[in-house]
Amino acid sequence: MKRYFIVRLITSILFLIILFSYAVINFSFALKPLKNTIVNMKLTSLKSNINAINSIIDDNIVGKYKMIDGFGYLQKLMDKNEESNFEVVKDTEGSLHYTYFATGANKVNDLADRLARLKNEIDNKKTQVIALMPPDKYIRGYTKFPKGIPYSYANETADNYLKSVRKHEIKTFDFRKNLLKSGIPADQLFYKTDHHWKIQTAFWAYQQLVGYLNHENNAKLDQHKYYTNLKNYNQITYKHSYLGSMGTKAGPLYAGIDDFTLIYPKFKTDFDFRINDKDYKIHTQGRFEEALINARPFYQKGSDQLFALESNQYFSYLYGNHGLVHITNKQNPNGPKVLFIKDSLSVPLAAFLANVCSNVYLVDPRYYHDSIPNLINKENKLDYVFMSVYPQNLTNEFFPF
Repeated sequence: MKRYFIVRLITSILFLIILFSYAVINFSFALKPLKNTIVNMKLTSLKSNINAINSIIDDNIVGKYKMIDGFGYLQKLMDKNEESNFEVVKDTEGSLHYTYFATGANKVNDLADRLARLKNEIDNKKTQVIALMPPDKYIRGYTKFPKGIPYSYANETADNYLKSVRKHEIKTFDFRKNLLKSGIPADQLFYKTDHHWKIQTAFWAYQQLVGYLNHENNAKLDQHKYYTNLKNYNQITYKHSYLGSMGTKAGPLYAGIDDFTLIYPKFKTDFDFRINDKDYKIHTQGRFEEALINARPFYQKGSDQLFALESNQYFSYLYGNHGLVHITNKQNPNGPKVLFIKDSLSVPLAAFLANVCSNVYLVDPRYYHDSIPNLINKENKLDYVFMSVYPQNLTNEFFPF
């Protein structure tokens, strides 16, 4: 019996030594970035400072990605359809989803009221406000969850939102309506490891939006169907190169790795692109692929780089999410001026739409903290304001007006 307790004691001591050693190694690994962060901290924001320190520590764990991948592989061996207490779930086709337990659709009447208030605050009454509805990854009529996996009622929430918006006499366009008729196989509409639609699907949405504006508003965009013809675009596919936001949480051994297809025009283009964030500014000019695409994600190498934000190929378009972005199409000065109040699904859509517009503005309410109505009125010759967030982002955060 005495020997038994001695063995347990030695085992416990060894475990504590290993744990302490690992903690010391991690601290030393994170020391330099921690120093840089602390030096640049603002004393007025304690909460953001704590979050920044936590983020640095989380991002600088030795062997972090191998541990994530190893844990995911164990979940796969156990044939589990959820990861980390349902943070990420898997459907019957093997695609990953964000979801949560819910008993019904969220209340969204207030969001429709906010959009109506925005419309009323726009000085130029010729500016049309249109609510766009990108699809949720849970596609009705196709997606199925295994038994026990929760459903968030995101599509039902979107239905109620569009219905409420129309009561305010605001036009709506629902990309979900013809999604399964797009000609793209249902299992290829979204990335398996991400919540974003594929670039091919975003291009289809661009075609649909141009068609809608021509039919409903006589916009006369691309009347010869040249700029919306996929044959007039280059397509480069990078095999097994993309790990989306859910894939980085579960690891490629559990989630797999997606192919990524970059789409950009063959025809002559000339753009001016500006990011006007308070602390982050970019100015590029030239062809579509020079001005509107960040090539850096395509040069990242190594398995760990799949997890890195710098490797996010989806955000190669327009450099990802930023508070305020302005695209000027120098080839089409007489085209319409549009503004997107948007989330990340609209990033490639807006990039493609820039081919038939003179100016495209993108405002992300998560990062833009000034008045959106004032911004719209400042650019008082806008033809369209698109409210474009997908079903799971129908929250107050995206409607700060």
